[in-house]
Amino acid sequence: MTDKVQAKQDLEFCSAELSKYQNLSRSGLTRAEMLAIDGIMRRLKDRIRNLRNVLL
Repeated sequence: MTDKVQAKQDLEFCSAELSKYQNLSRSGLTRAEMLAIDGIMRRLKDRIRNLRNVLL
């Protein structure tokens, strides 16, 4: 039971973090910074997908 509660909390946290990164303005960023942000977003999306599969 506590695993599902923890998974739901992690899902909410990751979703909020992803939303923050998606709403960032990319003007003025270097290519390396944009790639770093894209990498973070990719990891968050993977984690969200995995957490949703666990909660099914």
